[in-house]
Amino acid sequence: MKLVIVESPSKTKTIKQYLGSDYEVLASKGHIRDIQNTGKDNLGLDFNNNLKPIYTILPGQYQTIKTLKNASEEAEDIYLATDPDREGEAISWHLKEVLGLNGKNVHRIEFNEITKPAILAAISSPRDIDMPLVSSQETRKIIDRIIGFKLSTLLKRSIASESAGRVQSVALKIITDKEEEINAFVAKKYCEIEAETEDFIAKLKEPEKNKIYSIEDRSEAEKIFKELKDTLTLSSLNENTRSDKPQPPFTTSTLIQAASNRFSLSSAKTMSIAQGLYEGTEIASKHIALITYMRTDSTRISDVFKSQLSSFIVSKYGKEYLGYTHMQKASDNVQDAHEAIRPVSLEITPDYVKEYLTKDQYNLYNLIYSRTVSSMMRDAKILTLTALFDNNSHTFQASFEKVLFEGYQKAQIKSMDAKPKFYLDAPVGTIFKIKKLSILDKETQGPERYSEATLIKKMEDSGIGRPSTYASTISTLKNRKYISVQKKKLIPTDQGKITSDFLHDYFDMIINVEYTARMEKTLDEIASGEKEEDKVVNQFYNAFDKILSEKKKDIKPMETGELCPKCGSKMIYKINKYGRFEACSNYPSCKYIKKTVTEEEKIPYIECPLCHEGHLVLRTSSKGRKAGKKFYGCSSYPKCTFTISSLSEIKKM
Repeated sequence: MKLVIVESPSKTKTIKQYLGSDYEVLASKGHIRDIQNTGKDNLGLDFNNNLKPIYTILPGQYQTIKTLKNASEEAEDIYLATDPDREGEAISWHLKEVLGLNGKNVHRIEFNEITKPAILAAISSPRDIDMPLVSSQETRKIIDRIIGFKLSTLLKRSIASESAGRVQSVALKIITDKEEEINAFVAKKYCEIEAETEDFIAKLKEPEKNKIYSIEDRSEAEKIFKELKDTLTLSSLNENTRSDKPQPPFTTSTLIQAASNRFSLSSAKTMSIAQGLYEGTEIASKHIALITYMRTDSTRISDVFKSQLSSFIVSKYGKEYLGYTHMQKASDNVQDAHEAIRPVSLEITPDYVKEYLTKDQYNLYNLIYSRTVSSMMRDAKILTLTALFDNNSHTFQASFEKVLFEGYQKAQIKSMDAKPKFYLDAPVGTIFKIKKLSILDKETQGPERYSEATLIKKMEDSGIGRPSTYASTISTLKNRKYISVQKKKLIPTDQGKITSDFLHDYFDMIINVEYTARMEKTLDEIASGEKEEDKVVNQFYNAFDKILSEKKKDIKPMETGELCPKCGSKMIYKINKYGRFEACSNYPSCKYIKKTVTEEEKIPYIECPLCHEGHLVLRTSSKGRKAGKKFYGCSSYPKCTFTISSLSEIKKM
């Protein structure tokens, strides 16, 4: 018997059917052990042995380990088939250590897609565990732990914030910096003049310049407006042809961005759906994997798949639509360890699997499928037209375009509400009747807040984080209540701003984009064998510990930005066992403490609709099945027993 160990139980059934009865396929259910929370500063590191981590079995994994150990003792060969990334490599090493597999026929195999050819190819070409890769992952975990544990402890004591992290805190800084830009931005008002005809809209062009006229003085706009007639006379036409290139296949980052923009999916939701498509789902009574591994920063696709894709495009669309592989130029921080995210088979079309998938699964698979196919198709050819019109010696401009050759656009998902574009087909001198002439009052637009998608792009471009950490980083910021999400935009909360300011004031030499990007590069150098884990960890710890010791002496109470209403001294944040509060810095001479506004005090004043004497207050049920549940009741209770679960219900009464 041969044993294959994967991470996820959902993979076992698919892989088992490809390998046959000679193989047993079992799952580790992810990580089986982690670093202990013991020793100095609860870091779980051996300070007498180069800060080596001290591992412990994770709760709930003892039975899994027992099952795997029993199976491994009977197996002739053991194949460790954890995910094809650093974390997966580390899990394979942990399995080998915990299961006591030294001396056995242990093989590390990896595959980027759960298909029969990929599984059989992996089995036929096993390798040893890549120890530099394991060291890189272990170093990441140790350094993140040192920063996280030590800074988090300091944050809790100083400003009652939950946690800090090497990547998490830099991402928060990026968000808060953007908020400062937005707050500092001063909008400028201007006007545009617009002429609407039956078929198109033209705008007033700035004299002697090839751009729309942004008129800063409204009185000037009104003066021009009075001079305008009710017709536009076509005075010139300028046609050009441009090429519109397809985008490369998806990486983790670009998939998250596309899913956010098109379907409003969060990064965590997108990755969860993609994980399910990678591991497989029930399709026509078979468990079938649909896409390749979804944690990747590569746009590369295999030569075998390229050949299949070429044949598919020629067969479905015609030879004239076949282009070449469009790949993004790899940046310095791209690992390119495996392929882009693509369908495992072009025969499994979105239409075929639609009835077996949820709406979100179908949408994401359709997106991946169409992007992959279009990436190897010809450029679209677009005819553009710039038209100028005369109106009483004032020039208006309008732009038009039409598709000469669809190219890759033929394989793209078409928008349901897309309307045909109007293309001007008229000779110079044609007169168009103006249906509506308007002065548009506008303002210059300031910088936009980050969405999850644009934040991840910023992180990727800056070289911080990796495909496996993008979604979890944003989830942590949400869970810590450092950011909120409003209309898909990320907004730092007050606690998020305080946390970011504190870290910037005292630890900006570590919590910044450049340092974090350099650390990612160092981890890559460990993975390639250029640097050693022990040296990197010890150098980091000694430097960080020195900085921490020095900065602890400098830390002063954070000011709130307000003055004490009693004595005029600065207000500061303080911490007690109940959390953070605001108090006068002139204590004990002044003992003023700012009253915390409770949830009850925040609700609007609403007269009780039953007795009309009391008002509604927020209460918490203390009895029965509804214990702990919030509701609204009359302030005159027990005289009045009116209750309601939601304030919105008042409007319905």
